[in-house]
Amino acid sequence: MNKSYDFVPFLKCEPYKSGNGICEGTIPITIKTLTPIHIFSGSHSIDENKNIFKSFIRINDEIVIPGTSLKGAIRSIAEAISYSCYTASKGINERNLPNKTYHSNEEVCITCDMFGSMGYKSKIQFDDCYSIKGTVQTQIIGLPASFKPHPDSQQYFNEKGKYKGRKFYRHGVLGIQQKGNILYECVLENAEFQGKIRFKGLTEEQVQLLCFSMGLSGDIQPKIGFGKGYFYGSISIESEEKWAKKAIEYKNNKRTDIKSNISRIIDILNFNNAVRSLE
Repeated sequence: MNKSYDFVPFLKCEPYKSGNGICEGTIPITIKTLTPIHIFSGSHSIDENKNIFKSFIRINDEIVIPGTSLKGAIRSIAEAISYSCYTASKGINERNLPNKTYHSNEEVCITCDMFGSMGYKSKIQFDDCYSIKGTVQTQIIGLPASFKPHPDSQQYFNEKGKYKGRKFYRHGVLGIQQKGNILYECVLENAEFQGKIRFKGLTEEQVQLLCFSMGLSGDIQPKIGFGKGYFYGSISIESEEKWAKKAIEYKNNKRTDIKSNISRIIDILNFNNAVRSLE
C-alpha cells in the first residue's frame, strides 16, 4: 500500500524579533473541499436506520469549518518552512530530536510570535468559515478505526537515529479514500466555504509566510479534520491576487534550507501529486 504520509526535515529554531510589526489586514478566503472531510462536533447522531454516527460540527444548525481547525493546520505548515520551534507530542523521545528545535520560555520563534504561545497572544484571528448556499452535500461514510501514531517505528528515523522531521499526510485522488465500519458525517467534495483571516502587528515576512502556508499561491493544498491518513480532509484555499503575491514572495525565499523545505512541502501537499492508488 502507498504510504499516506511523509516528512519535512526539521529546521533550526531561532528567536524572532518582530519589533513593532506594522502589518495589519483582513484576508478573505474561499475554501473548496477536494475530498470528503469530517470535523467532529463532539456529539453523535442517529440516522433513519438507527445507525449511530459522529456528526459534523455546526453553529446554529449550519455546517462550518471552525477557525480553530484551520489555524492548527496552517500553523503546522508554517512551522515546517520557517525557523520555528517543535513542541514534542506524546510518545516523542526528545533525545531523538535534532539540536536547536526549541527556544527558551523567554523567547519566541517566528510562528509563536504569529500564532501565539504560552504567555504570548496570537496576532492572527481565524474566523469560522460558513458554507456557500447550495454547495454542501453530506453523506454518512464508514471509515477505518483510527490508531495513535507510533513514533518509535523505524519509519520515523533517519540513518543517524534521529527523527526524520515533521509528519504530513499526502493527498489521495478522489475515489481511493479507505472505508471502514465507524460512521462519520462527511461533507463531500466541491463544497465551498467563505471566511476571513484577520491579523495585526505582523512583519512583512510573517504575512508572506501566512499566505504561503494557507496555499494562496496555489502550490499547496492543506488537509484538515479527521481521516487524513485514509486520504480524507483535502481542501484548497483561495483569496485575492494581492495575497497570492505575498505567498509567492515567501516561496521565493533566498535561504537555502527554507527553500528546500518549501520544495518538500509542495511535493507532499500539492494535490497534483496526490496518491493515485492504494497498491
